[in-house]
Amino acid sequence: MPSTHTGGEFLGLPPEACDRARSRVVVLPIPYEATTTYGRGTRRGPDAILAASLQVEFFDELEGDEPCMRGIHTLPPLDCDGAPEDVVPRIRRATSELAGEGRFVLALGGEHTLTVGAAPGVASAVGALTVVQVDAHADLRDEYEGSPLNHACVMRRLAEDFPIVQVGVRAFSAEEAAFASRRGIVAVPAHEIEASRSVAPETAEGAPWIQRVLGAIQGSRVYLTVDLDGLDPSVVPAVGTPDPGGLSWYETLALIRALFKRKTVVAADVVELCPAAGTLRSDYAAARLAYKIAGHALRA
Repeated sequence: MPSTHTGGEFLGLPPEACDRARSRVVVLPIPYEATTTYGRGTRRGPDAILAASLQVEFFDELEGDEPCMRGIHTLPPLDCDGAPEDVVPRIRRATSELAGEGRFVLALGGEHTLTVGAAPGVASAVGALTVVQVDAHADLRDEYEGSPLNHACVMRRLAEDFPIVQVGVRAFSAEEAAFASRRGIVAVPAHEIEASRSVAPETAEGAPWIQRVLGAIQGSRVYLTVDLDGLDPSVVPAVGTPDPGGLSWYETLALIRALFKRKTVVAADVVELCPAAGTLRSDYAAARLAYKIAGHALRA
């Protein structure tokens, strides 16, 4: 990592490709961790993603271009000192300001609680949106360990103000299942995705489960939140709770491409990386995933 902030920390971009004035995409590291309950270390996630991104090729092998050269600016890490009640409003203010400038905000976490600030912050600047959540867990508890801002309550808080669509869920409580049923929350569970794996890769965007996701989105604008445990642990093992099953790498890319193609994705976050000593595979996968999202935002 560079010793001083240059704006090109993500991907190690040259000055002409990371100038803030011309960059539609801004990468906002949010090293927040206060409520994790199993594997810990998400506060190190943003730094690990930025470090791994220095090894990512600029050329996108699926789209045939170098989208980063259109401008990606990396901001300094957000100040995450304090209790959730202090940090969440800080995240909301920062994301609202950036979205108000017409930027595509790509937040790097950090624990999932950051989305409780980021999604409303973006919505306050751009208007109504649907939150699409890739996650192993429903995160619909009203409170957990005494806090309504625990990372296990993220979608419960967001469901108070936004329609949400859940993708890849496979671990949740009876309380969460009952709440989702009462609220009519659309969930595309991991077992449904597994059942569609006979679809050829070149037509993956037409898979029934992706069409279900697209059909459940209200309006055109989308905030995409990717908890990395939504992917199969064979792709990203270094997460706090690596539940078996989940999306493959190419299923994840097909979903992201379909969202950008059919909807207006206005911001995104990639959260819950817990860097593990002795292995870089998860850091690198998270960095590549973040670049795939940024690339689609730049093409849009």
